[in-house]
Amino acid sequence: MKRQKNSVSREDYLKAIWEMLEEGHPPISARLAEELGVTPPAVTAALKRLTRDDLVRVDRTGRIDLSRKGRQFAERMALRHQLAEMLLTDVIGLPWSKAHDEAERLEHAISPEVEELLLKRFGDKTSCPHGVPIRGGIAQLRKQGAVLLSDLRPRDKAEIICVYEKDGQFLEFLDGLHLRPGTKVGVEKREYDETMTLHAAGKTIHLGKPATSRIWVRRLAT
Repeated sequence: MKRQKNSVSREDYLKAIWEMLEEGHPPISARLAEELGVTPPAVTAALKRLTRDDLVRVDRTGRIDLSRKGRQFAERMALRHQLAEMLLTDVIGLPWSKAHDEAERLEHAISPEVEELLLKRFGDKTSCPHGVPIRGGIAQLRKQGAVLLSDLRPRDKAEIICVYEKDGQFLEFLDGLHLRPGTKVGVEKREYDETMTLHAAGKTIHLGKPATSRIWVRRLAT
């Protein structure tokens, strides 16, 4: 049975709000419009529907939050997105850099029955192909002690555990440098403009702040 367009839109809004809350970015209408590629009036109309359905709450300052019902819905969509990514990469063999965009489309078509089967198939996985914890997000990474690569200093050593997944070109760039979850890196130098010189995958790599602020790592003993 084909889903209605407004149903998919609701799922996208709730997941986007949940992701912003997880990342510590206060959800506001302007940020939602930019994230989802829609107009501000469209966001306003969507938030009215979501508020009516007791899925979100908007305070006097315009800050958006999820109700308990809305959070449960959003977390289910985030889980289906992760399962879709694993299906695409582990079973079909889709390149890592393309998994997020394809999963954005596929997640809406996953039924409860298929979700259960995928959970059985990938039951031993603790994170998606990009390192985001299963049934969790960036907030979970912080609880586990993860920090951004950009926070490290010279002579620090770390292991990459998660990378920003919403930019396919960025993922292709990292793939070319063999920088993926599980790769160990050492910081050799940090310039005044926050460009970092790293040793990873047997070679020296130079990364700027736009890249290092999108890579989560776990510090290792030096």
